Amino acid sequence: MKLDTYVEETIKQIITGISAAQEFGEKNNAKVNPASVSFNHNNSTNVFCTNTGVPIQQIEFDIVVSVNEGNSSTDAPEITVGSSTISGSAQSSETTNTSTNRIKFSIPVLLPISGKRL
Repeated sequence: MKLDTYVEETIKQIITGISAAQEFGEKNNAKVNPASVSFNHNNSTNVFCTNTGVPIQQIEFDIVVSVNEGNSSTDAPEITVGSSTISGSAQSSETTNTSTNRIKFSIPVLLPISGKRL
């Protein structure tokens, strides 16, 4: 897989995951990647919601991603995140190229507060 395709697909999947989490958060009194975020300039780890004053939690991801590409031009590359794939056949005449990468990112989340509507 070309680097530009890998980056594009990775970002698309992160955006899709965040969008789905935002919808879930709305139903459960939480905000994923809220717009009302302010940083404490004296301490970069202290992030809070400007509307409520509630601390924002940074959920950090450090993911290992494997990309397997067979030698067939019709096969789409297989991207595997956080799992192992074991083949049932002992021998294969097909050549497979595998690359492993790490993706690190964090998403700010305003968790639900008892008795308050965010």
